[in-house]
Amino acid sequence: MSERDPRWFESMVVSLTRPATKYANVLVHDFDLAEEVVQEAFARMWASPSMPTEEVHFRRYLYRTITNLSHDYYRRLARRSPSAAPEAEDMNPLEVVQERANDEVIRAALQILGPRERQAIYLRYFEDLSFAETARIMGSRQVTIRVLVFRALAKLRRHISANPFPDQVAI
Repeated sequence: MSERDPRWFESMVVSLTRPATKYANVLVHDFDLAEEVVQEAFARMWASPSMPTEEVHFRRYLYRTITNLSHDYYRRLARRSPSAAPEAEDMNPLEVVQERANDEVIRAALQILGPRERQAIYLRYFEDLSFAETARIMGSRQVTIRVLVFRALAKLRRHISANPFPDQVAI
């Protein structure tokens, strides 16, 4: 379709706002900021002359835009104050997991993952995307994402099995 269809775009905004906001929240760790990032991503998508018209490609392009805007946010933050730049160890784990499981062991295990590992785990298992889709969104090769997810899961298993609690089951 050569001419933009505002109704189609609006339907995409309605259907993807919630998952996109969850994804952005995983990246920026602030729900209000996540909403702003998603709003800016949709605005950029609408202004882009190369906006995809198929839903699968639109979603991939949207998630890539959200990732880029999140990285830009941290770059600007780092330029303003070098001591305020977040480090991988200080970042919160997937907040979605925290809401679903208040298990201290799981929360502590997720904190050992780096941002790219958390991003890959989130996209692969919480967004239920294939390795190929996850790789496209993260801008990496599929084999790289497979290795990243495999290693992240191994880290989680090691951490959880090293810190067992009698009333909890390890992964």
